[in-house]
Amino acid sequence: MKVILVPVTATEAATGALKTAFALGRRFEAHVAALHVRADPRNAMPYMGEGMSGVVLQEILAAAERDALERAKTARAVFEAAAREANIPITDTPQSQGGYSTEWSEEVGREDEVVSKRARLADVVVISAQGTREQAVVSMMMEAALLESGRPVLISPPNGAGALGSHVAVAWNGSAEGSHAVACALPLLRVAEDVTVISVGEDADSQTAADGLKHYLAWHGMDARIVLPPAGPEGVGPTILAETKRLGADLLVTGAYTHNRFRQMLFGGVTRHILAEADIPVLIAH
Repeated sequence: MKVILVPVTATEAATGALKTAFALGRRFEAHVAALHVRADPRNAMPYMGEGMSGVVLQEILAAAERDALERAKTARAVFEAAAREANIPITDTPQSQGGYSTEWSEEVGREDEVVSKRARLADVVVISAQGTREQAVVSMMMEAALLESGRPVLISPPNGAGALGSHVAVAWNGSAEGSHAVACALPLLRVAEDVTVISVGEDADSQTAADGLKHYLAWHGMDARIVLPPAGPEGVGPTILAETKRLGADLLVTGAYTHNRFRQMLFGGVTRHILAEADIPVLIAH
């Protein structure tokens, strides 16, 4: 992990995401690319009411532009304060030996489109999707990065994580999404002190799936342990989080939307529950 992308909004949640990203960057001597996307007010013009005068439209656009610039100013102040606290060098020029660094950039456009495009040239995207006044925008960016970039997303707790990855828990059900998440997490798994495979269910299928992942990780030099908790009455998601907490893990790795995501949006699901309730960083991939 050498390039870490962090979309920065003008909210307190951005501080938590930056704190987590800087902790990850320090661990891997990586570059943290902080990105703020300014909405283009002109994109909203087709949705404005017909019959509105040109003068009124210009006033609305001017007000929206002022608001966007003010949000960008606030977001940059959040970034600069977090960078000072992390004592991280600011540069946009790659060094021959790599190294721990960060940079600030701004783009104008749709948040989801810009973030998903930029994410394709990052090793991981760090987003804090909880405790923010811009929940809809942040969730939209998270899903775009997850579903349209092919890259993993690290969901940060609202207050950030000063350290992560000493004990990594892997929620495993044998799915393609879970396999992709494990592959993306290998840099973190290799440097973890403990790795635990959580496969919910006490039947032979759960054991077989967990044994397969344990054997795979052994080829990468990891001696993972296996836990097979029975699914509790509240479902798989709460069981995974409860087991992660019991183990004392500080990072959870899981596949995202292993079932149809629109069905999960309507009826709930493991991914939605974990994203909403986890109090430790969660690395997800689709």
